[in-house]
Amino acid sequence: MDDPMRKRGDRGSSWTDGVRGRIRFLGILIPLLLLLPMLKAFYLQILHGEVLRERAIRQNRMTVSINPRRGAILDRNGQRLAVSVPVSSVYAFRGDITDKGLEAQLLGKAVDVDGGHLLARMKTGSGFVWLVRKISPEKAEKVRALDLPGMGIQKESRRYYPSLDLAGPVLGFVGTDRGLEGLEDSLDDQLKGAGGVRVLKRDAMGRIYSPDDSWNLKPTMGSTVHLTLDRTIQYFTEEALNAGAAGASAKGAAAIVIESATGKILAMASFPGFNPNEFQRFSSANYRNRAINFTYEPGSTFKIITVSAALEEKVFDDMDILFCENGKFEIGNIFIKDHVPHGWLTLKGIVQKSSNIGASKIGLKLGRTRLADYAVRFGFKSRVGLLLPGERKGVMRDAATWRQVDTANASFGQGIAVTPLQMVNAINVIATGGRLLRPFLVENIVNSSGQSVLKNRPEIIRQVISESTAKKMTGMMESVVRLGGSGVRAAIPGYKVAGKTGTAQKFSSREGRYSEDAYVASFVGFAPADKPVITVIVVVDEPQTDIYGGVVAAPIWARIVGKTLEYLKVEPAVPEKDRKYPPIPEGTKLARADHEVDASGSPAMPDLQGLTLREALQVLSGLNSGIDVSGTGVVIRQDPAPGENVGQKIRLSLMPRIKT
Repeated sequence: MDDPMRKRGDRGSSWTDGVRGRIRFLGILIPLLLLLPMLKAFYLQILHGEVLRERAIRQNRMTVSINPRRGAILDRNGQRLAVSVPVSSVYAFRGDITDKGLEAQLLGKAVDVDGGHLLARMKTGSGFVWLVRKISPEKAEKVRALDLPGMGIQKESRRYYPSLDLAGPVLGFVGTDRGLEGLEDSLDDQLKGAGGVRVLKRDAMGRIYSPDDSWNLKPTMGSTVHLTLDRTIQYFTEEALNAGAAGASAKGAAAIVIESATGKILAMASFPGFNPNEFQRFSSANYRNRAINFTYEPGSTFKIITVSAALEEKVFDDMDILFCENGKFEIGNIFIKDHVPHGWLTLKGIVQKSSNIGASKIGLKLGRTRLADYAVRFGFKSRVGLLLPGERKGVMRDAATWRQVDTANASFGQGIAVTPLQMVNAINVIATGGRLLRPFLVENIVNSSGQSVLKNRPEIIRQVISESTAKKMTGMMESVVRLGGSGVRAAIPGYKVAGKTGTAQKFSSREGRYSEDAYVASFVGFAPADKPVITVIVVVDEPQTDIYGGVVAAPIWARIVGKTLEYLKVEPAVPEKDRKYPPIPEGTKLARADHEVDASGSPAMPDLQGLTLREALQVLSGLNSGIDVSGTGVVIRQDPAPGENVGQKIRLSLMPRIKT
């Protein structure tokens, strides 16, 4: 029989054992629980401390790439044409923005940007994002006043053009991070510099800031570009071109001013232009630099190349005369016409009167191979290379494919295409005594350390024609702006100038023929003619008021050249204030008022070469001098020479020296 007391004792023992077991378990568990934090701390601080510390740092800071400050663009006198000014940009850490919708609306109102656009930027991706770049100081202050969570402001730079629209197509403009047009584009690698890296940090309140010592890598400023442009001459050029082209209701226009002796480009203008500070407001057509990428048929300005080649090759000399067919010359079944019919003309007369027929006969005698070769020697059919984007090389077919009529047409600038830059550089060959120079626009590029990384200097490419031929051509070009020439409106009081008019029909590729109402008018030349300082071209595309270069382009040219010579302090040949006129003896018969006079006040001998006897006598009527005439035909020699005092006796030699 079981003992009840024993059973009760067994139950008490079991209970005691259970308690003891639980106590032992707790004795083990509690130390373990106390040990776990220590193990966790050991794991975090000892085994993975460095990794976790770096992770925490990364969560409270972020590195951001910062664009460098672009280098300045200066004119030849150090005047600023393009500079970078400090501005503010707004950024954010997407994960720190508490209410994206609200903050997008508040920020958008402060900076005048659509809130929906900002919200889309906040929601797209993670981490750092630029929200608004390069805002005004007033807008930056509004953003700071908002003190929005997760957002901050970083200093950057914005491009500014102090002269507004001056030289816009030459300078171009800058987008958010790089140059997009003009020199800003072509010299972007030199101007932009090297970017930097900055650390943005989060303080205990979660606000983002960038301490002064937070640069991982400081940005390097871009190089400074020194141009040959002169801001004042550029202003003269644009003022005259804009007024003249607008007055002619022209489609477009271009003008270039070159320093004759060096090839430095002092001005380069396009119409219409634009203000690079507000480039978004303008059509992309306004960005176009017509001075280098407008190709056109040069028309009569090309006659200078044709006649120069003929003289250099001794196919003709300057005293030869040609019959200009009274205004209509047939080659095959094609008729070449002159605007005004002419009979016999010397080479000088062909240039002065701008006879297409005379130039055609010269070109045909010279031959297509030599004509094309001289065109290349004068610099056509190849780019000049100005470090500007978009320069064209023109168009000229292989001379081997030219028919006789093609050679005739090319002789007066039809059937070939050139740029204004090529044309002004070709005419500068005459101004330099026959030498082709390499024009340049960028004179020097200096990096942030003060070292020159590019330096241009005047360079002679080749001797194209002899100095003697160049001198003869200068005399012919001077006659163009004298009474009876096609470019009299290019004359500048007090200065001798040499130039050539150009009027060319535009070819319509759509119609497959030359247009009846679309023309290009131009004038190109240099001054002073005897000691050239500047060579200038003006090209006007599709003028509506008149079509002729002597009417549309020549006055613009004269205005540019006149102001530039005065600015450069080039003294007139005989300043009006220094002219001395001796007293006129009583009873002296005066010459007609429309005759020129020299510095002494005596009548000056007019240029009669190429005129018939009847024409010469009409010009000389009113002069109190006897006239001796020998020979028949046209005047080939005269005594006194053109410009000399008219004496008691004038001798004219006429001769029908015919070459057709």
